[in-house]
Formats: sequence, structure tokens, C-alpha cells
Amino acid sequence: MTAQSTTSRPALSRTAIGILVVVVAFALVLLLMGVVLLLLGKDPARTLQEFIRYTMSNDQGRADVIMTALPLLLCASGLLVTFTAGLWNIGIEGQIVMGSIFCVGLARLVEADWNPWLVIPFELLLAMLGGALWAAVAGLLKIFGNVNEIFGGVALNFIATNIGLWLLNGDWRESTYPQTAPFEAPALLPRLGTQRLSLLAIIIAVAAFVTVFMMLRGTRWGLQLKAMGKSEKSAFLLGVRTRRNTLLSMMLCGALAGLAGAIQVLFTYGMLKPGTSGGVGFTSVLIVLLVNVQPALVPLVTLFFGLVPVGSLKLASALREDVRVDTSLGNVFQSLLVLTVLLASGVQWRLSSRQRVRPAESTPSPASE
Repeated sequence: MTAQSTTSRPALSRTAIGILVVVVAFALVLLLMGVVLLLLGKDPARTLQEFIRYTMSNDQGRADVIMTALPLLLCASGLLVTFTAGLWNIGIEGQIVMGSIFCVGLARLVEADWNPWLVIPFELLLAMLGGALWAAVAGLLKIFGNVNEIFGGVALNFIATNIGLWLLNGDWRESTYPQTAPFEAPALLPRLGTQRLSLLAIIIAVAAFVTVFMMLRGTRWGLQLKAMGKSEKSAFLLGVRTRRNTLLSMMLCGALAGLAGAIQVLFTYGMLKPGTSGGVGFTSVLIVLLVNVQPALVPLVTLFFGLVPVGSLKLASALREDVRVDTSLGNVFQSLLVLTVLLASGVQWRLSSRQRVRPAESTPSPASE
């Protein structure tokens, strides 16, 4: 008796499955939020219409969404590198803060007659240096001190935040509030016309993402990072220099986080003040987890996370009572989406695991022939 050959259906790619999971989760969360709005006495259809009008139907709304998303895209791009290598770079918040502190060290000295095209590149380089050095501390603690990067990162976040507060309450304080004075125009990222939009920031963020995307997909170093993410010990036995790659991947992520901090202080706020990072680092961690470390999905999800806070802020100041909602509702929406996608991904993983086991159980044994 000969075993019959079976034809298997082509499996969907991880990216296609990831898109499907996000779309289904997004539809489910929209339904849940509609129920919440009804319970609050709001009109869901009208609220959604106003949300779209505020964020996508006018130039300034679209500009605000893009500029909110750019620091997220930079940080998420860096986290793609560390997560691929199996490193949980939770210290990215501190790296944003240190990047902003380093570039502000120059920005606060700039005067009105300085050449911006000489000043801005040095500011950005300093921001990258600050973020990379702070990430290197976490990497060195892991390599030589056997300190898990999660615990090291949390501690370094606390230290970076307090260094910023120390400076803002000390020599850098130039106001009744703990903040620097607004920077002179040559120190700020140039705007695109009259809009709150920086073409230079867009180019930097997009170039960073494309570079990371191509590096992870088509370079030897990207393959080494993937091997480390599967098993650091096995990668080491195969000849991968795991210590060096750990340090380099952390520093690259820190450099991109530093650029995100530069955008925050050189464009969004125009000064350094407490809470400059705005939770961008932690939100970026959620984004990378949400897409299951699949680079192709990062820009889309990043735009969504830039869309929600801008739309929520506009709805909070809406004139119509039936669409006016508190800004905290946007955080609820984001949290529900993250929770739903993670649950859906878990269910999908369990189903795929069962499908991988079944063929092995049904394979005919040689004794039955």
C-alpha cells in the first residue's frame, strides 16, 4: 500500500496575516468604541466624521498627524533592530531624553544671526551621540555586568529624567517654570511654508526607516541579528560576535531615539521642558509589539498612533456637544487596539501551532505499507 500524496494550501505570509489581524482588531475596537460613545450619550457616526475632518480633511490636521508620527517612526525603527536581536530596549525613553539634552546644549547657545544650515546638522549629530551613548550604557551593563536590558533600561530612564530636571531647575532654567527659553530661529528645524511641518524631519525619519528595513532584510548583519533573536547561544556557537552586535544594535536604536528627541525640542516644543519625550518611547514599544516585529507594517501603525492623539485633542475642543469627548478616550482607544491585536495574535499562534502538529500525527508509518 502506497501512501497518498497530499497537497497543502499555500500559507499566508506573516505580513499578510499581520495585516489581517490588525484590520480585524481595528474593526472590533471601532465597534467597542461606538458602544462606549453611545453610553456616553454621543453620536458615534458624527464623532467619527468630525474626527476624520479634523485630522485628514485639512492641511494643518494632516501636518500635525505627520509630525506626531515622525518621532514614533524613528523610535520604532530603532526598536526593530533591538527586538530582532532579542533585546528589549525599554530604556528608549531615557535615550530620547539624553538625545534632546545633548542637542539643547548647543541650541540654547545659538543666536539669531547664526547660519541654520551649519547649526542644525551639529544639533542632530549631538542628539544621535547622546542617545547612542546612553543606550551603550545599557548594552555594556548587559554584556559585562549581566544586567538584563529591561532592568538596566528602566533605571537609566529614571536617571535621564532626573538629569533633565536637574538642568531645568538649575543653570538651564530661564523662566518662572522649569524650562529653557525658546530657541532662536536658526536652532529650530525649518518649517515647510506656513504649516507646522518640517520637510527635513520627514526625510530623516523616512530615510532611517528605509535603511533599517533594507538592513534587516538584505544584509549579513541583519541575518546575524535574526539568529541572535532566535537563540543568542546558538548564534555565538555559529561564529556570530554576539557581544559586539548587542552593543551596536543598542547604540543604533539609541541614535534614532536621540533624533526623535531632537525633533521634539527643535520643532514640536521649541525648548526643553519636563516630559519632552511625551511617552514616545513606550508608545513605540507598543507599536513594534503590535506589528509582531514586522517592519512592513510599522509606517501604517505609526500613522495611526499619530492620528489618534491629534484627533482626540481636536474633539476635546469641539463646539458641538454631541461630539465633544475627553482626550483620555483616545488613550482608551489605543489601549483597546493593542490588547485586541495581542489577543488575536495569540489565538492565531495557537491555531498555527496545532496545524503544524497535525500533519506529523497523520503521517502513515512505514509498517502500514
